[in-house]
Amino acid sequence: VASLKSRILQTISEAVKPTTAAELRQRLQLKQAVFARLVPLSQRSLATLESGTPPTEVVARRLVELQRLTDALSDVMREETLGTWLQTPNDAFDGLKPVEVIDRGESDRLWEMIYFLRSGIPS
Repeated sequence: VASLKSRILQTISEAVKPTTAAELRQRLQLKQAVFARLVPLSQRSLATLESGTPPTEVVARRLVELQRLTDALSDVMREETLGTWLQTPNDAFDGLKPVEVIDRGESDRLWEMIYFLRSGIPS
């Protein structure tokens, strides 16, 4: 069981390597406090992670999820606008900011929006 867990952790860590936590946070243009809530981690733990400490299995999975969401959002909007968009209240999310939607564990709402934008189907 331990060897399987370490192999899973290694696989997840390798999936995250192309984009470290610091690179992902920079790509999303978020301050540490906001990004830490999305992972979720304390700001201190995020700083440790950004300094090169390998992520735990749970954190690695979350980073992979955020990386996938970021890649998908970049397909439907200009990447340089991601940070502003994520932190702006949005009527499509009942006035919540997209970061708040993610923080609440409702990122499926963003995936639904991405689906409609990619497909051209009016929502």
